Amino acid sequence: MKNSKPVYSLSKQQVAQNSMRFNRFMFLRYVTALFFFVNLYWTILSIAHWTVAGMIPILLMVMDGCILVEQTQKYWQQSNRLKVTKCGLWIQMAINLIGIIFALIGQTQYIVPFMNQTGRWLLLGLFTLGLLICLYAQRKIWLIEHDQDKYLAYLKAFEGTGGK
Repeated sequence: MKNSKPVYSLSKQQVAQNSMRFNRFMFLRYVTALFFFVNLYWTILSIAHWTVAGMIPILLMVMDGCILVEQTQKYWQQSNRLKVTKCGLWIQMAINLIGIIFALIGQTQYIVPFMNQTGRWLLLGLFTLGLLICLYAQRKIWLIEHDQDKYLAYLKAFEGTGGK
């Protein structure tokens, strides 16, 4: 009986290449997970002081779920287009910008009703950090969509060696 090793190694190589392509989007998955849990925490804290603004983190969590679906599809789809991720991060960025404006004018209770004025500077810092993370993620998306990211060079080198 002949050894079926070439068939096995071919599928192993394909799995390795799929995993490497999937890892190209790793930073974006971490950012999405971070925002999902921050928005979940925001939702939980907003329940005690429910206002219409409490819908903001809920909608952001739904958006994060859509981003996660798109990111998961990247394992099977070879596309480097990230329409949902890009749009979702723009929305998250806009909410962070609105939060910064509300913190600067001292009206944080309208967007984050569970915080008082003493937490204003903390919120300003957190919204600013969120905005910077979104900007960096948008830069990463641009690099990936234009095939200029560093990880693509590693992937091409791996594929050029036959995955060995």
